[in-house]
Amino acid sequence: MKIALFTDTFPPQVNGVANVVKSSAEILVEKGHDVRVFTVSSGKASKGPSPEKFGLTRIFSMPFFGYPNERFSLPLGWTLAKIKSFKPDIIHVHTPFAVGWEAVLSKKILGIPLVGTHHTFFDHYLKHIYADYGWAKKLSSKYVAAFYNRCDLVVSPTMTLADTLESYGVSRPMVVVPNSIDTDFFKPAADKNEKEELKKQFGFSKNVLVYMGRVSYEKSIDVVIRAMSVIAGKSTDSTLVIIGGGPERENLEILAKRIGVEKNVRFMGFLYGRELAAALRASDVFVTASKSENFPLSVIEAMASGLPVVAVSALGLSEMIENERSGFLVSPDKPEEIADSVLKLFNNILILEKYSAKSRELSLKYSKHNIARIHENNYENLLIS
Repeated sequence: MKIALFTDTFPPQVNGVANVVKSSAEILVEKGHDVRVFTVSSGKASKGPSPEKFGLTRIFSMPFFGYPNERFSLPLGWTLAKIKSFKPDIIHVHTPFAVGWEAVLSKKILGIPLVGTHHTFFDHYLKHIYADYGWAKKLSSKYVAAFYNRCDLVVSPTMTLADTLESYGVSRPMVVVPNSIDTDFFKPAADKNEKEELKKQFGFSKNVLVYMGRVSYEKSIDVVIRAMSVIAGKSTDSTLVIIGGGPERENLEILAKRIGVEKNVRFMGFLYGRELAAALRASDVFVTASKSENFPLSVIEAMASGLPVVAVSALGLSEMIENERSGFLVSPDKPEEIADSVLKLFNNILILEKYSAKSRELSLKYSKHNIARIHENNYENLLIS
């Protein structure tokens, strides 16, 4: 098949959707398909390797005022000539914004089947554009429904989000297809010796609690830092490692210092590729206090790396983590519950190892090959319907 992927975020931008689209393009090419990605320009200051396995078309874009390093375009038909030349069998859109409307226009003019994946709960991000109000949330839901009702098939990574889309008024056929990861790349340490060696390389302590993702207000990292004040008091050789960047870093550094855990919290910034995978293998437990997650790649990458997960029982996370089998699901905004769960794992090696093995086992169903085959089946069914 010839498959066109549309997204308004793509590497070198660093976020879950960008990684999902890139990974999807790579595995579809590996399975013999002809793939082209249509996305925004990367900006003069952006750096990153050019993809070699699939085609890439970038369209004019500008910096997004609401969030650093993000960009936006205008739906002016920039891609139409390129789409006509490529002649795809299927268009798969991963955004309801400007680049997404380019895909809708191509479907309408060229009659190409359109699949649309919705990745997240937008109302949790309205604060970035100073619109965290009831009327804005209502408008957002109507906008999302108006976009995805133009698709032939709607994909949601979780049942929680699928139900939410239906409540918004999305009435098109819908399927749940989880995001995928490379479970051969993200994997546990081979043994205790490898883990200890990696800890030495990174300068990690004995017990490492890790968060990976956007460092932003909606991720509630402040709750994890407050939990760290309890953990550090009972497990002195413990460190919270924060991998990623974002607008809240300075505020979180101030908070850590104010509550006296600055020596137990380490901000590592962005890590990539093998260094990122190694940092996860060197860690012991993954934690997130975010209440806005749908299906975060960071969590399944941590699970694939053999890390038990302590997370808030909210939205899509409860569909990913088996409570008291692969980790713990705790109440939102309760640092003491996070601390108690983490200490159970740090203080009992048998439970830690048992949950670690279960995390790895659960992650395997999200392998890129398994998920790619599901997408292939959906595409094929659309083409014969």
